[in-house]
Amino acid sequence: MRVIQFDPTRRPPQNTPPHIDYDSHCLLLAIQSDLIRFGTDEHDSQRAAELRKINTRLSATLARFEPPQGAA
Repeated sequence: MRVIQFDPTRRPPQNTPPHIDYDSHCLLLAIQSDLIRFGTDEHDSQRAAELRKINTRLSATLARFEPPQGAA
């Protein structure tokens, strides 16, 4: 897998849609699935709320990259 350097201060050109490779997208979806499971199983309401917040932010991030670059 090719590693692409990430520079948070650099913005992509306006005409380039956000993209992500298929493997990274699948890994992030697996992490999101785990977060949902952990949140459902969590008995501490504060911890469950924090997991929901993290999951919400991850969902918003993943939504920017739908569909993954190279997907049909």
